[in-house]
Amino acid sequence: MTMRHSARTPERLRVPLGACSLETGTRILSAFLTLLLLAAGADPIRGQEERPTGTIIGLVYDSTSSAPLANATVAIMGTSAMTESDEEGQFRLDQVPAGEHMVSFFHPRLGHLGVSGTHQRIVVTGRSISEVYLTVPSRETILVAWCSGESGAGDTSVGGTVTDALTGVPLPGASVRALGARVGVLQRRRVVEETHAENSGEFRICKLDSADDIMIQTSFGANEGIPVEIEGSGPRILDLTISISEPVTITGTVTDYATKGPVEGARVALAGTLFSEFTDSAGNFGFVGVPPGKQIIETNQLGYASRIDSLTVFSNEALGLEIALSTEAIVLDPIVVTGRRRERDVFTTTGTRFSGLTEAQVDSIAPRVLDFASLARAARMPGLSITERWMPDAFGNLQMGVCIEMQRSRSAGGANTCNMVEVRINDGPVPDPALFLLQLNPQDIRRFQIITPIEAGLLYGGRGSNGVLLLYTR
Repeated sequence: MTMRHSARTPERLRVPLGACSLETGTRILSAFLTLLLLAAGADPIRGQEERPTGTIIGLVYDSTSSAPLANATVAIMGTSAMTESDEEGQFRLDQVPAGEHMVSFFHPRLGHLGVSGTHQRIVVTGRSISEVYLTVPSRETILVAWCSGESGAGDTSVGGTVTDALTGVPLPGASVRALGARVGVLQRRRVVEETHAENSGEFRICKLDSADDIMIQTSFGANEGIPVEIEGSGPRILDLTISISEPVTITGTVTDYATKGPVEGARVALAGTLFSEFTDSAGNFGFVGVPPGKQIIETNQLGYASRIDSLTVFSNEALGLEIALSTEAIVLDPIVVTGRRRERDVFTTTGTRFSGLTEAQVDSIAPRVLDFASLARAARMPGLSITERWMPDAFGNLQMGVCIEMQRSRSAGGANTCNMVEVRINDGPVPDPALFLLQLNPQDIRRFQIITPIEAGLLYGGRGSNGVLLLYTR
């Protein structure tokens, strides 16, 4: 039997829209809106909730100089979040949306080296602190990258700098030769490759064959450096030196310009170096082993005008100087004695809300409380949390204490973590504040004030990063 498929819609599905009940229509409209929100990437339920955020902290390190990299711009790719590393190479990014992110950095040194910095993929969860370690690639890595595009099939690359052994000054144009096995009757090493140092003194020779018994020889003019044998394969960094200059001896006498007599005890120093000396009873001084080049001599003595001289010295030279100082009237700044009270009435910036209890308020509340925690809660400061919990002391042992922290300075941690405010009593710091506050008699407090982390940072520096509690006793 042949069955035919009808193109007609079954009667049970052909329901006029006007025949739908109000409840059915509402369900259809709700489902339709939900589909539209999902298609747009929004969650109709969670869209009204605040997206959780976390914090990213880290370090930017320059592997080529083995030191932290300051003033590097650290950014989260695909967002506008960025910051700069401090003098210690450290950085911090707050309010980072939860999720997976790519963290990278930028610095002019990367352009100088012709490389890009490392980047790291990291997952941020709500109220968490994630650590990131970013680096400038090592010199070996940079050498491999530079040589990757060079021709040849060798397994060894050599790179580095050529400088003067005494002054450390780069030697641009210095010849660097890779010498192979000895050949011929005279058994001289054949030149496998030769290059010249750049203006910065840097050089590189790529893809040498380690089976060739390689030796690196450098020269600058008629001066040659000590040959260096290359053992094994892979990238090698060699910082080569050539002795092209000889040390200088500088001696001299400091005299009085008017009397021509010697000046004893004058300090003579070469600016920017460790060479510094006081003149003897005859006004004499002397420096041995000074690098050749331009030197700045600073001479100071009480009662005389300071003097700065500039001179250029050449290799293997001995100089004798006579430095005359003219007298100068000694003008001392007046001594200013400022008297002030031991404590200030208010530390809060003018125009902002005072947080704490005045003496009158403490007098009215103290008789009704048994501990300081209850007294502090009476201040009703927004964002302030006051709890009693077990916390580690200075030796890591758990002890009961009063934890006072501000919500804006909280970070993720264990159950015993407390970002304790700095506690100061009569303007002096308290060593173990959590235990101290637990045992503190509220009847001894005359008044107290709580300073937010922003203002506390201006007044107390790093110690006020979590806020400060100022206590004044009766």
